[in-house]
Amino acid sequence: MIGNFENIGSFIRNCNGMKLKYDQACLEIITNETVTFWSQYEECEDCMLLETEKIPFTKAIILDTISPLRYAIKNRNGQICNGTYEFGEFGQYSINVTDVTKDECLPRMTAEPDAAYLPILTAIVVLLSMATLWYIIKGIGKRFIAGRFYARYFAREDNELGSETRVLTTEASVPRSPTRSRLRSLDIFRGIAIALMIFVNAGGGGYGVFSHSTWNGLTVADVVFPWFAFAMGEALVLSLNARLRTSMPRWTAFGQVARRSLLLSLIGICLGSVNVSWYNVRFPGVLQRLAAMYFIVGSLECAFMRTSQNITPGRSLFRDIAAGWQQLLATILIVAIQVIITLTVAAPGCPKGYSGPGGLHRTALGDFSLQNCTGGIAGYIDREILGPSHLYNHGTFRKIYQTVLPHDPEGILGIFSGVLVVQAGAHTTRIMLAYNHARARIMRWIFWSIIFGVTGGALSMFSKNGGLIPINKNLWSLSYCLVTSSMALFIQAVLYFLVDLKTKWGGRPLYYAGQNALFLYIGSELLKRHFPLFVRVAAPTHAALLAAHAGAALLWLAVGVALHRRRVFITI
Repeated sequence: MIGNFENIGSFIRNCNGMKLKYDQACLEIITNETVTFWSQYEECEDCMLLETEKIPFTKAIILDTISPLRYAIKNRNGQICNGTYEFGEFGQYSINVTDVTKDECLPRMTAEPDAAYLPILTAIVVLLSMATLWYIIKGIGKRFIAGRFYARYFAREDNELGSETRVLTTEASVPRSPTRSRLRSLDIFRGIAIALMIFVNAGGGGYGVFSHSTWNGLTVADVVFPWFAFAMGEALVLSLNARLRTSMPRWTAFGQVARRSLLLSLIGICLGSVNVSWYNVRFPGVLQRLAAMYFIVGSLECAFMRTSQNITPGRSLFRDIAAGWQQLLATILIVAIQVIITLTVAAPGCPKGYSGPGGLHRTALGDFSLQNCTGGIAGYIDREILGPSHLYNHGTFRKIYQTVLPHDPEGILGIFSGVLVVQAGAHTTRIMLAYNHARARIMRWIFWSIIFGVTGGALSMFSKNGGLIPINKNLWSLSYCLVTSSMALFIQAVLYFLVDLKTKWGGRPLYYAGQNALFLYIGSELLKRHFPLFVRVAAPTHAALLAAHAGAALLWLAVGVALHRRRVFITI
């Protein structure tokens, strides 16, 4: 009865005449009567089982392996058995319902699944090997190759744009040119964020960990956007501090912030309008969200930033808070607006405080039909103000929860909570301006990282779907903003220690990508469907997709290196 299964090579799998794709498995139901197979993925929170297949006799069916599967097998007399099982990619299984002696039935493996994550390990080894080889070649060149050849191909001036480590440990009263207000670890951090963003936008090898969470939860793809916003907040304060200290009027600085925000929004809308009619142009987007948060935080900084910082040696524990208490208080009020609206205002026909995906989702808040409640009040506001046709319509939750309403993860209400992320980045730089000792800076970054992380974890009860405010990228929930800011603070502290303080790592080529991060992002979005940045794989597997998507990210890193070598720095 297992004759329907057939393996051909290592990449082709056959399931009852149907070819398996990556993230799929084959299950054969062995029966001598008509039965129905009911199933639902655990990723679908509180969803009921749905009838998946009617099986009049022994038959093989294809299942996705995106998450553990809850299932039940029923005949005309009722349920025969049920269970929960995590199927493996390209695995082949069977359940013999004619031999079930108890309610629970587990599949029997007839062919082992592939090691789906082995290509990731291989890619890491290859990249580390390439980096090691480069440093070996560089060391040999530095040691044995003399003069101009070495200077041209190997030597780099680490502080050619100005090291913030050097600048911010000297007397603060001396005016400096804005071109010297540059922090190398910030460029590296921004380079990490943009490289990951390009990789996950390309497809992330087809892996779930490099795709956005279905609804609640956190993946690698979910952290790169707030990390980029965090770095934007850091750069904002560095830039404004340099300009305001050179006697630039605050209204002039505000005009520059407003101009840059407007340009970012227009570029984002243009990116969303490629090959789309005006009636379906997506108004929200990544750049539009960045522009709105940048404008709010930039306006606060233009209004309240202190143009002189007292960084003489001292033991003040609250100097960083005193230097920006107005900005922090305004941010708390803005975030409070988002939280209050989310928890107390109900969308029409939906429970108060509901912030789920709707569709098949069920809630303990009451007997509501949630089909029209996607995103709760946040989704309702976007659909009413922007219109359903101008919102993102391809969320990762749509297939699993079978929703019909569009929901945009970069909607209006999420801007208010997202301000917290940009302000966290701004406060990171404010700490650097307020304290002249590296240890004081690092300790405070770690302290705020712990505070943010614990607070965000407590709001979600350190679980995926629990707590008052679950971690949710689709809504930019408060817990999500706190946790991602916590991670960014910790990474910035580590990079500052390794790069700026101890000079143990140059961060190349991420350092170069961070200097033109916005240009690389816009270019990758415009050209991500064109060769050589996009390669169509005839028979896609994780290994082939990972190679193609990682190759696209590496090509854009190479563009960053080329721009740096030609001293081209594209900004808005």
